[in-house]
Amino acid sequence: MSTLIDIRELSVRIDLPGGPAYPVRDVSLSVAPGETLGLVGESGCGKTLTCLSVVGLLGRRVSIDGGDISFQGAPVDPNDPEDRRRRSRGMGIIFQNPMSCLNPVRTLGWQAAEAYQIRTGESRRIARARAVELLDLVGIPEPRRRAADYPHQVSGGQQQRAMIAMAIAGSPALLVADEPTTALDVTVEAQIVELLARLQREIGMGILFVTHDLGLVAEIADRVAVMYAGRVVELAPAADLFARPNHPYTRGLLDSLPYLDDEVERLTPIEGKVPPLHAMPPGCAFAPRCDRASDRCRAQPALTRQSREPGIRDRSVACHHTIDKTTEAA
Repeated sequence: MSTLIDIRELSVRIDLPGGPAYPVRDVSLSVAPGETLGLVGESGCGKTLTCLSVVGLLGRRVSIDGGDISFQGAPVDPNDPEDRRRRSRGMGIIFQNPMSCLNPVRTLGWQAAEAYQIRTGESRRIARARAVELLDLVGIPEPRRRAADYPHQVSGGQQQRAMIAMAIAGSPALLVADEPTTALDVTVEAQIVELLARLQREIGMGILFVTHDLGLVAEIADRVAVMYAGRVVELAPAADLFARPNHPYTRGLLDSLPYLDDEVERLTPIEGKVPPLHAMPPGCAFAPRCDRASDRCRAQPALTRQSREPGIRDRSVACHHTIDKTTEAA
């Protein structure tokens, strides 16, 4: 299977008054056409910054400090405006909070038309007509009338649908969905997830889906990458990861979930908290919270590939004390 986006050992630096911090460290990921890669982890683990690095939207004091990104087989140059324009034509992004990301003084139709025009180079007249079609495609009722509405005039679910319309305008090859169902009720969430799956089938785009909802990622993802403190600690096909997690952090996340068929009086939390950027422990950042940690964990474990076994597709884990011991160097 060909690779649509390929990230190799990506590191991101934030320049702070007290010195640089590294919220993303040595992250390697890839997404194939038509594939959905779920990116999960606690808040602050580097998921959003990884996405912003891919689409070229890092802030003034945030920069790529190392690693390589290639998109559709071509290397990405984060400092080249022309390269950023190339990515904008081939990528779409859905942000967490549509109300804070949509332009409050432009109509939904104007914003969808602009996204379509940027990606395709078509005239404004054609883009306006296509914008109405896009609003209809994402399930907004009365799309021609809603195209004249401003963001504050529609519901949160319709704002999110309008943002999806902007993201898929011009049929991008890659869709980056950064917690696209945050703050939506479960009914609207189900509609959004079904919508993305349908659009993926129709357009054939790859999706990088960021969330902290493990139940949601189990439903939609082909593969899952688990991040902790800026690093990928486990990467596996979704079915394999949920059936047999290998990293203690992944196991802890799954153990903390409630299940309808289990009668438990108390959930099992992961003790402790994610270390702050300025006080990362040496070696494995999860070691202070891990009941399997030893002196070996003072050295940072590399992301290693699990030995191939019958019925198990390739998976990787970064741990000196994996739950399944059969690992080999990647």
